[in-house]
Amino acid sequence: MSAAGGLLAIGGGVFHTVVSAVMRRDVWAQIADDGFFKTISLNPSADQLAAAEAFWFSPGSFGVPLLLLGSLVTWLTRRGHRVPGWLGGGLVAWALLIGLLSGFDGGTFALLTVGGLLAAGGWTSRRRLER
Repeated sequence: MSAAGGLLAIGGGVFHTVVSAVMRRDVWAQIADDGFFKTISLNPSADQLAAAEAFWFSPGSFGVPLLLLGSLVTWLTRRGHRVPGWLGGGLVAWALLIGLLSGFDGGTFALLTVGGLLAAGGWTSRRRLER
């Protein structure tokens, strides 16, 4: 189950990061024209708002960390290591918080699924080790 959760996390991370960047390609083209370095402000003015939103929607979003987490989980499971169930529980809690604050959508349900798979995989592998 952990391996499936890892692969789903990789797919979700890549999908979110790439699709959100493509959806904002006009803004990214403007960022490239303006000069890539120090283009994004954490306190954007009205004319910088589109660039800040594009950043937080793509590379600054949960997509990149989800991709990295999925890669780590996949790497661990392929080497026979157990992924701790608390990791999945943490993802489930995070997804519930996101869903309660902003509404449940496909991304929230994907996070819930990844978290559930990781939690179940960690719990079942722990039980097998205790026997």
